[in-house]
Amino acid sequence: MLKEILTSLKEIVLDYVKHRLFPVTVIVFVLFGILVHRLFVLQIVEGEEHEDSFKYKSEKTLTIDSVRGNIFDRNGKLLAYNELSYSVVYGNDPNISSYAEEKGMTVNELKNSVVYKTIKILEENGDELSIDIPIELTKSGKLKFKVSGNQLKLFLKDAYSAINFDDLSDSQKNSTAEDVFNYLCDELFEISDTYNLQDRLNILGVRYKLWLNRYQQYMPVTIAYDVSEESNAAITEYCDELYGVEVSVKSLRKYNYAECFAHIIGYIGEVSTDEMEERNASLPEDSQYVAGEMIGKAGIEQYSEEYLRGESGYETMYVDNLGKVIEMVESKPATAGNDVYLTIDADLQKYCYDTLEKEIASIILAKLVNMSSVEPGENADIPITDVYFGLFDNSILSIDDMGAEDATEHEKRLFDAFYDKKQATLDDINRILTVSHTPLYDLSVTYQNYMEYICEILSANDIFNVDLVPQDEAPFQNYINNQTSLYEFLKYAISIEAIDISGFNAESNYYDNDEIYDLLCDYIVKYLSLDTNFDKLIVEDMIDSYEITGYDVVELLYEQEVLDAEGDAEYRDFKAGIYGPFEFMQRKIKNLEITPAMLALDPCSGAVIVTDVNTGDVLALVSYPGYDNNKLTNEIDEDYYNRLMKDKTSPMYNRATQQQTAPGSTFKVISAVTGLTEGVITDYTSVTCTGTFDKIEPEAHCWIYPEAHGTLQVPEAIQRSCNMFFYQVGYSLSMDETNEYNDSYGLSRLQKYAEMFGLNDLSGVELPEVKPHISDKDAVRSSIGQGTNLFAPVQLSRYVTTVANRGTCYNLTLIDKVTDLNNEVIMDNEATVHNTVDIDVSTWNTVQDGMRRVITNAVSDSALINRINVNVAGKSGTAQESKYRPDHAVYISYAPYENPEVSVTCVIQNGYSSGNVMELSGFIYAYLYDPEKLIGAEMSGNTLISD
Repeated sequence: MLKEILTSLKEIVLDYVKHRLFPVTVIVFVLFGILVHRLFVLQIVEGEEHEDSFKYKSEKTLTIDSVRGNIFDRNGKLLAYNELSYSVVYGNDPNISSYAEEKGMTVNELKNSVVYKTIKILEENGDELSIDIPIELTKSGKLKFKVSGNQLKLFLKDAYSAINFDDLSDSQKNSTAEDVFNYLCDELFEISDTYNLQDRLNILGVRYKLWLNRYQQYMPVTIAYDVSEESNAAITEYCDELYGVEVSVKSLRKYNYAECFAHIIGYIGEVSTDEMEERNASLPEDSQYVAGEMIGKAGIEQYSEEYLRGESGYETMYVDNLGKVIEMVESKPATAGNDVYLTIDADLQKYCYDTLEKEIASIILAKLVNMSSVEPGENADIPITDVYFGLFDNSILSIDDMGAEDATEHEKRLFDAFYDKKQATLDDINRILTVSHTPLYDLSVTYQNYMEYICEILSANDIFNVDLVPQDEAPFQNYINNQTSLYEFLKYAISIEAIDISGFNAESNYYDNDEIYDLLCDYIVKYLSLDTNFDKLIVEDMIDSYEITGYDVVELLYEQEVLDAEGDAEYRDFKAGIYGPFEFMQRKIKNLEITPAMLALDPCSGAVIVTDVNTGDVLALVSYPGYDNNKLTNEIDEDYYNRLMKDKTSPMYNRATQQQTAPGSTFKVISAVTGLTEGVITDYTSVTCTGTFDKIEPEAHCWIYPEAHGTLQVPEAIQRSCNMFFYQVGYSLSMDETNEYNDSYGLSRLQKYAEMFGLNDLSGVELPEVKPHISDKDAVRSSIGQGTNLFAPVQLSRYVTTVANRGTCYNLTLIDKVTDLNNEVIMDNEATVHNTVDIDVSTWNTVQDGMRRVITNAVSDSALINRINVNVAGKSGTAQESKYRPDHAVYISYAPYENPEVSVTCVIQNGYSSGNVMELSGFIYAYLYDPEKLIGAEMSGNTLISD
């Protein structure tokens, strides 16, 4: 049976082999075998390799931010540090178009919805947006620009996508805040008006911030810093709906003792394109700055950037389409920055700042009178109405808030009165310009000031080019002498083509002079109606005319939450009628609840520098008023920044290094050294002061004139600050070899010695500093510190430091050392020597004796500076800048007199008398050497001495 089966199979096979399909079958089997073999190789032998290749993967590089180094004072007190926090970032989601299509929305609608939901999450949890669009919504419900001038031009250029401001159309250049808002909302971002106005503005702020980054769309922007755990949790929970929104962990820079250290430490912010280009030019590729990285923008943060920065790390990896890490390719850990130690003593710095503020407040209180006006002058009193208006003028009290929907009835009543007054004033101005053409002499002082203000705004807005008006001709002279009308003056300006109306959106390019004047009047009235500074002038008029009273101002301080009524004893007594608004203001200024910086009166600013005279280390460098650098670092608080820019006291201006003043009588020490060393006087030379120096024309007077000092030698001349003695020194220095008076010769000799004391160069501190100027005019007056002498307080500090240590002129320094993470010192800094002053010991003895006498003989024995347990030597000075404002008060000093250790230099702008800064220095020396004497000590703010 089996044999038969096999035989049958054999016959079948043989028949098939002979069949013509056999070759085809063989080919099929061969190909199948090859296929099976290939599948075996691909799936079994090379399966793992091909599985890796099949997976979607892309290369990503994550930047690991470095931790910025800390900044400490000389004693290790922490001044600048880092704090980890949550920040909300918003970027362009690459799939936003498909998501929008799925939801049946436009891309803009979806983005606006996402931003709105994010904003509401932040608001619900008490967090704030960090957006910088320069448009704000006032409490009265109006849109207005938060910036002006060049900042506004830059914003308009960006908003309308122009390369340059000049490329804009006239209508774009003259856009109102509402015009720009509507353009951006309606045409660019399609932000629906179904959102309320504030929400639309917030959405616009976020969208605009990202839009500015449109040429780097892969870079997200931070829209909220330091948000709460609640906001973090909510945004994370709804991450699948908030396309492009993420929460990241960032290191935020924080500052202690912010106000009193801001000018020294500065702040940080995102690196700009220009900064990247400049810095990266000298850095290796793996250490270069990248967009979004933080960099020092001012102060020590900027100066010591290379030490503080550290070095960012990175991780390069492959991820799949779900974001899962497949493979780590390369990584580099971040390196923390180094720590910088300053020479500053934080406690001394803070004490100097607080005491300077108290001294300025005491000066205001000493000069404050319960009157509505005083005669202006260098020793004028301060009327209480100036305090009331100062609160409005410096934007402490807000006119807009008075007209807000949530304003109190009292505020609304005042606003209605203000509005009526403003409309009536605008009508009067329009009538004066277009109908009556009233001459200035027939106008009240208030309306004369309005006319002058009109000229100022026309000039500031490049409409009136005053430089084209011949100042020696009758039209100009008549105007400044109030002998003509503004109408006649402007018509004259038009006739000589000093008026440019090209930016008025005029309907024609051809107008006669009368038509130009009509256009100009329309512009003036419209401009004034929208001008916040003009609003303040209206308020000033209302205060002067008692339409806004002191009682109104006090109530506004509480209604607008400048002061808190809860637990306020002064307010309780005020309401009870125990005292009126004048006494109330006195108490608030004394308590520093209302500070000199808030009032922005004369005085409101000053500087203090304390140095170690034997090392050149700066122990304190104070500029008042200060600012909160926490609000400018990381991301700028735009509202706060704009308030700083509008602040009349210019708080970001470092008066210690950038405010130039004449040295006044403090320069007489150099004049004495010059005279003694050049041999024009000796220790025994006597000069008789008659009160008048008549060897020059015009003749010069001593400060004591019409009285006189009598006969003096050098120490007494320094002690009594006799101008006539030093006039004679300057005159004698100017006598050349032919015994002829040569002003240039005298100036060159004074300059030589001023240079020895470092007054020709920057002081050396690691901060921006104005270049000093030694007088190049009038040797006689220059010898008493007048002429064209101009120095910053820190430069006077180096000068007195050189006097104290008898000849070593240091390049002052703020930096003590730099240490790494292991606290190893990598840079031990010390002040370098600028030069040495090589003069006779007897000369040092003479001038230092004179400086000691300033304290012992020119100041009352009861003054604090004469009651403390240290002997002080010093020299006072006043510098007149205007006959209508108080003089600047200057004082240089050192102690102990017998063996100097520290110098103290104090300057108060418009501080009336140098006795006030001497009083201030007495408190500082007491703090350093005899703190018990501070108990119960009070400032008078009205200390007068001879200078």
